[in-house]
Amino acid sequence: MTRAGRYRWRTSIRRRLPWFLVELGFAGKGAGDCGTHEWYNRDGSGELCYHCTAGKRPFTEDPADSGADQGH
Repeated sequence: MTRAGRYRWRTSIRRRLPWFLVELGFAGKGAGDCGTHEWYNRDGSGELCYHCTAGKRPFTEDPADSGADQGH
């Protein structure tokens, strides 16, 4: 994981908190664009960024496209 970019400290905190606290909104994702998205498959049809709520894109199974990306 790259350490550059906004909201990385929140992601680090979320990893250490119990999940119920994250669900309650403690250390939530940033509302703005983090600038260096790292994707995860949310539901099989779309991918979300680990760090911000602005990062969303359609799901792709192309492994070459699974790294950090600047686009939404």
